[in-house]
Amino acid sequence: MDVALKLFEQNGTVGTAITAIEAGAGLSAGSGSFYRHFKDKNELLLAVVEREIARVQKNPAVQVSQVDGPISETLARQLYADLDFLRELKPLIAILIWERDRAPDMAARVQQLMVDRGVELGIADLFLQTPAAPVTEDPAAGAIVMMSAMIGYFLSVEYFGSTPGGVDPERFTTTLAKLLTTPPE
Repeated sequence: MDVALKLFEQNGTVGTAITAIEAGAGLSAGSGSFYRHFKDKNELLLAVVEREIARVQKNPAVQVSQVDGPISETLARQLYADLDFLRELKPLIAILIWERDRAPDMAARVQQLMVDRGVELGIADLFLQTPAAPVTEDPAAGAIVMMSAMIGYFLSVEYFGSTPGGVDPERFTTTLAKLLTTPPE
């Protein structure tokens, strides 16, 4: 499955030949040995995605540690850690880019994984303790803005190969946390 993950990440399922999967896995390419394990590439894709989801899921008991100091600092630390989580999701994100039209259920599953992780870690609870006015008005939209900002930053770094505008991850997450948690005056 490691070979399939790498090939699907690079080429998508349509662009990946079964013989390439067989050869990469040390099987005799073209021998049909692939079909002893999976009925087709889609079945393998689902198995690869499920394995990756299981690998990156965090322990549901994990919570953001409440520390003394401003909520924005605690949230910033968690958001910074979430950039690592997104790096773990990178192969899945690449596969989703290739397969989003062919496998919308898979995209929904990965999106739900990201939302569930935020709930498990109590991130919404953090930014609702001292929310900015827009978050107070629409907490669900505030959560989506936060998630979209994180994904956008991550994808910008991955795509362009450097931090957007020279803003490093710590500076980005600190500013995002402050935007979300600075209460109205």
